[in-house]
Formats: sequence, structure tokens, C-alpha cells
Amino acid sequence: MSMNLSNILDHLRSYEDIDYDLARSMPPDFYTSEEIFNLEKERLFRSQWICLGRIDQIPNRGDYFTTVLFDEPLIIIRTTVDEIKILSNVCRHRGSVIMHGNGNRESLICPYHSWTYELDGALRNAPLVNKRPDFDPEKCGLPSFSTEVWGGFIYVNLDGAATPLSDQLSGLTTMLERHHMDDMVQRYSEESVWNCNWKCLAENFMEGYHLSSVHRETLHPVTPTRLSQHFPPGDGYFGFYSGFPEDLPQRGKYHPDLLPEDKTRSVMFAIPPFHVAGVAGHKVSYLYLRPEGVDKVRVTQGIALLEEDGADPKLQAAIDLFKRTMAEDHAQLSQVALGLKSNHLGTAPLGSKDFEAGTISDFYNFLARKLLQ
Repeated sequence: MSMNLSNILDHLRSYEDIDYDLARSMPPDFYTSEEIFNLEKERLFRSQWICLGRIDQIPNRGDYFTTVLFDEPLIIIRTTVDEIKILSNVCRHRGSVIMHGNGNRESLICPYHSWTYELDGALRNAPLVNKRPDFDPEKCGLPSFSTEVWGGFIYVNLDGAATPLSDQLSGLTTMLERHHMDDMVQRYSEESVWNCNWKCLAENFMEGYHLSSVHRETLHPVTPTRLSQHFPPGDGYFGFYSGFPEDLPQRGKYHPDLLPEDKTRSVMFAIPPFHVAGVAGHKVSYLYLRPEGVDKVRVTQGIALLEEDGADPKLQAAIDLFKRTMAEDHAQLSQVALGLKSNHLGTAPLGSKDFEAGTISDFYNFLARKLLQ
């Protein structure tokens, strides 16, 4: 029997002060209910920091790329050597989308009536309208959105009310500072649509319980379930260490600042709701999630590395491993999406804190804080 929204939220409320040893999965309606998805859109999607890409995608002044985030067309653009802005990609005249794809521009020109904007969004020219006495060009610039850069990733907060991201991630910053993620360069990116609930995908990336079963040939040899270790969450992050076997050969290059323990594990971290990643010495692998419905999520998967040589054969090996791993997860989550529709599925105990209950409970706790307002 399907639960109503109130019943679902009652289950979620129990995670506000959770004992990891007693943690259980959420009921299936948490993932399949249109009501909970609509609440997420209302209270979560526009109010949190959302990762859009990496700074190395726009290294030069005038470089830009575009996206649409929850019906909001955006331009992500480097306006100066030291500044990146996220602007509305909607002309202030008649509402046309201005830019598409990516590239480099000296100015932003609307294709509809040629209204022209500076790189920072200020209106430069409105043909045949400039001399109207009631027209104030200073009030017709492109709106900008709250923007932060952390670890080389670019984030936006659409409602402008979120606590600064850097404050929320202070503990994670300390944990990862020796990896120098901001110096890494994106070498692979691919986008696809998965037919599952976005929360299932976020949870899957952030638990080690399935590493030795779903990924028996891909990840088990390098990061087996038994070497997973939960670490305490912060205000805006949670995660776990995914350890390497002692006899595993060195995995790629390492930054000279890394300590010996840094070379024995990946740091798997989530910046909820939609950014999950794993950093291991020389590279960071990541997903950006973009829910498009209760059972559909657009996924961008990518890899950034410290190495400058994009032709390094180890890079292709890393990409191939990541793609195989994601394909395995995709297949498994398709089965989960089918199973969640059963009338006979309830809740179940989660695996131990280090393997599953730690990060899954941290995720539930985050969602409880945001949705139970």
C-alpha cells in the first residue's frame, strides 16, 4: 500500500538523530512518490549549492558553457582572469535564450533582436530602444546567481540564500587539501539519462557495501568492500574512505604533498544533493546529477587528472574502468527501480556503519534537515 507524504516524512524524521547501528532503509515510496519529488523541487533543488562543471572548462576570458538547471537557462562564463560568473541566459527584452553550447565571446548577443550584453551581464546596446526616455539600461542587465568555486568545481545557488559553500565544506577542504583538486584538468566527460530515482544513484555512489558484489571484476580488486571506512559528516558533505589492498601496485601519479595514508585509499565524498565524487591521489572521478522526474535523472560523469598529457595510456585505462563501473551501476539501479514498485517491499536493516549505514544515514539526515522545514 502506498504511503502519503506525511507518512514518508515521519520515516525521514527518525534520521534527525540516528543511531547508525539501528539504521534501516527508507520505504520505497521515498523514491517513487510524486509528492516527495515535488517537495524536493520546492525545498531542495533551488536552495542548495549545485555543481555545474569545472573551472578548467573555461580557462580564458570570454570562455563559457551553458546549461539549463530546473528550467533556469544559465551561462557559466569567465569574465576576467580571476572571476567566473553565472548569468541568466535569458534576454531581458523578450525572453529568448541567448547562448548555446560552449565557446568564447567578447560579448553576449541575443539572436532575436540583437540586444547585446557585456561578459559580466551589463547591457551594452538595445537597438532602436536606447533613446526611449523611459528606458534605463542599468536595470536591464542579465541577472547573476550566487557562485562559488571549490576544489576546481563551479557551484551555483539559484535562490541566493544558502550558507556559503566554503563554510559548509571546511572539514572536507582540510581532508583533501593535499590532493590539490583545483590543479586537476578535466580529461573525460559524458552525459546520459538513467531511469531511476536520483536518490538511488546518489546512495549507490556513496556506499561501499556493493563494491565487491556488483563490481566484482572492476572495483573489488582495487577497492573491496572490506576496506571501506566511514568518516564523520560535516554541514555540507559526507563520505567514506575506500581502501586499497596492501599488495595493489601504485595507482598512477601522486602529488608530492600527499601523506602515506593518502596513497592507500580513495576519498569518496558527496556534496549533496547532486554532486558525488572520489579522489585518489592523481585523479578525481565525479558525477553531477540532474533530476528530470521522479524516475529519471540526467547524469554527467567525468574524470579530472593532475597529469597534463591527455594522451597518457593510463588515462584511457582510468576512463574505461570508470565507464565499465558506471555501466554496472546503471544496470543494477534499473533493477532497483523495478523492485521499488513492488507492493511487498518494506524497509530493511542497513549494513554496518563503515559499509553502508554511515553514509546512507548521513544522506537521510541531510534530506531530513532540508525537507522537514
